[in-house]
Amino acid sequence: MNTATTTTPPQNRHRWLGLAVALAVPLSGCGTDAAQPSSAGLSTTTPTAAARPPLSATPAQPPTTDLFGNRLDVVGDEGRALTQNPATRTSSSAGDYLTAAPAQMSWQRGWGGAALPVSGSDGPAYIDHGIASGFADTPQGAALAACDAIARALAAPEEVWQNVVRARFVGDTDAFIARMTRGRTRTPDAARYVTVPDGIRIRPGYRPDFAVVDIATRTRDGYTYASWPMTYDHDDWRVRLPDDIETLWQPGDPIEALAGFGQWRTTT
Repeated sequence: MNTATTTTPPQNRHRWLGLAVALAVPLSGCGTDAAQPSSAGLSTTTPTAAARPPLSATPAQPPTTDLFGNRLDVVGDEGRALTQNPATRTSSSAGDYLTAAPAQMSWQRGWGGAALPVSGSDGPAYIDHGIASGFADTPQGAALAACDAIARALAAPEEVWQNVVRARFVGDTDAFIARMTRGRTRTPDAARYVTVPDGIRIRPGYRPDFAVVDIATRTRDGYTYASWPMTYDHDDWRVRLPDDIETLWQPGDPIEALAGFGQWRTTT
């Protein structure tokens, strides 16, 4: 049965990653177009993720859907990176540079049904032990990294999700892990609510070392979006945690329509 016709989103959507429908763990968008986050609290050690080459193609199971009927390819819980072709990236001179989906955009079914993003142009280039890495230094790479980090932090099993946070987030990761632990305990089936976003855009203040990614999801009365500041740190995009972790649990910003957002559904 297509759950898109039977699933009713909650009245308010939390910011925590902007992806989960009814989670007790939403993150906030503290960034703005102009103001960039301070360097205080940024990691001082390089998070590690083995540089495993993309897995070779193997027969996959038939695709399935998320709660709202969006296609999810089934390749294994941690997902599978695609072979990257930088030549297919969106041109910086294109009018939709900050909203266009990357080439070979695909969403894969991760742990518990979570939607994990991959592309053939902007990353991730590697997925190792549940951690994705190798996102292109582009607006699309920043958005993919945001969606990926959020989804994996919410859906990955014990020990894996904590490593995801340490590798894919910068700031006070210990405080964030402690707060996330409480939320995950209250919502053990959080992964199934991590769905394909209804809209994605990167704000005009984009720079090669900083981006603010807006992720829109549906609610009963329309949509809500959460803003995620991203920093290009140690040669990869990472989610910049705010100094006050609790702001991540504030409601998202409501909107009536998706004007100005790009549609990033599976295209392969």
